[in-house]
Amino acid sequence: MENTIFNGGQEMSAAYDYRVYDRVWQRVSPGVDPYAEQPSGVESAAPSVPPSAPSQPVPLPIQPVQRDEALLPGAEKNPCCMGSEAQDSLTVLTGFLEEELAGCRHCMALARCVRNPSTARLLRRAASEKQAAARDLCGAYYLVTGSRYASAVASEHLELAGLPESLRACYHQEACNGFNYRRAADETMDLCLRKLFTRLGEQSYRRSEEIMALLGRLLC
Repeated sequence: MENTIFNGGQEMSAAYDYRVYDRVWQRVSPGVDPYAEQPSGVESAAPSVPPSAPSQPVPLPIQPVQRDEALLPGAEKNPCCMGSEAQDSLTVLTGFLEEELAGCRHCMALARCVRNPSTARLLRRAASEKQAAARDLCGAYYLVTGSRYASAVASEHLELAGLPESLRACYHQEACNGFNYRRAADETMDLCLRKLFTRLGEQSYRRSEEIMALLGRLLC
């Protein structure tokens, strides 16, 4: 149905009277060309895009855990054992090491000379224990310093007296070692070194008692 608009006594079909639309358009959007394909200032509706399915998360490659070497066990510059506290006892430690090596050589040389089987067995066992003590002290030296210990004695010539006199020297060496081990254990502030000195001191005292008993059987 066509609307009739009266204008100055004339009627005109509203379907063809574009001036009516122009006046309406000027009131709504003045300054915009209503006949342009896309009037300026008018945004076109964006085409609807169907929502895409959520993408699956891509797993990231597992990176190796970087560990600080300085934080690993045993890598501390000043560990709780065999560290700076043991450095103060290093001279004492090397003295014990040389003493144990010398005692081992002396006991082995004496065991080859004696004819009594029980005496030879005691001396060989003492030499074996003193060699083991020297190994423990070498290990402690490396833990404290990080360096291998080089013995101060490359070779030596041993002169043995008679059996009783040689056993007397062994007794005094073992008894003095036991006393010095205990004194060093009391003086060191390093717990692990104290335990080592205490254990080796007890061994030295035990051997001194065995030698004293052997001397009693030989002399009486």
